[in-house]
Order: sequence, then structure tokens, then C-alpha cells
Amino acid sequence: MGKSWMKPRRDSRQIISPEYHLIVTEGTETEPQYFESIKKTIDAKYRDRIHLDVSGKGDNTLSLFNRAVRDVQVSSNIYKHIWLVYDKDDFPKDRFNRTAEFCETTSSEETRYHAIWSNQCIELWFLLHFMFLQSDLHRSAIC
Repeated sequence: MGKSWMKPRRDSRQIISPEYHLIVTEGTETEPQYFESIKKTIDAKYRDRIHLDVSGKGDNTLSLFNRAVRDVQVSSNIYKHIWLVYDKDDFPKDRFNRTAEFCETTSSEETRYHAIWSNQCIELWFLLHFMFLQSDLHRSAIC
């Protein structure tokens, strides 16, 4: 009403573009199932603000990184974050470390690559979320 100390009224709604995330996993079954359930939770609360794609590739370390880069290049989505999820297993140390280094050097302001790994097998990590366990298990027995 002509008062200089008042802010102008905002009658229009702002449309926020969703932020796209891509999760690329080493496994083709366990990890995608786990992240798909997280996706359902995110969709229920942030459907219009966060869009999550999950892809199980069956590759590891550097191969997984290369496939993720190719997927991002051919996708119609502009991903803000790409998450590489893989097991430590017995990969050579240099391949394992270079994957994390490539994530850092390939990242830009628009797109960030993140390396996420679990020691030995991610299935053990999932199992420990549901039960207390203090015994040695061979990785084949965990599934």
C-alpha cells in the first residue's frame, strides 16, 4: 500500500525442477532391491523434488565407473549426483582407489560422482541391519 518498508507480495508459485540422482550398483539383484525400497520412501515424500534411478550393472570398480559415465551421457535426464555402489572384495588396490579418484576428477558443479563401497560383501551389511551376529560366515552363506 505504498509503504516502502513492506516487501512486495508474491502471488505466484515457484516451480522447482526435480533433482535427478542415479545409483549404479555392482550387483544386479540385492543392491537394486535395497535401493528400490529407498526410492519408494523418497518418492512418497519428495516425488516432485528428487528423482532416483537405480541400475544394477554386474560390473565392478573401474568398469562400473565407465558404464555409469556412458549411461549419464546417453540419458535424457541431467543427473546431479551419480552414486557408484560396489563391494571391496579382492580387487587390486590400484583399481579400487582409482575408481574413487575418477569420481572426484570427473565431477563438476553440475554433476557429482560418488564412490560408495562396502567391505567384502554388501549382503553382510544388510544382514547386520536385521540381526545381531558375531560369527564368521562365508560370503555364500550370507545370502
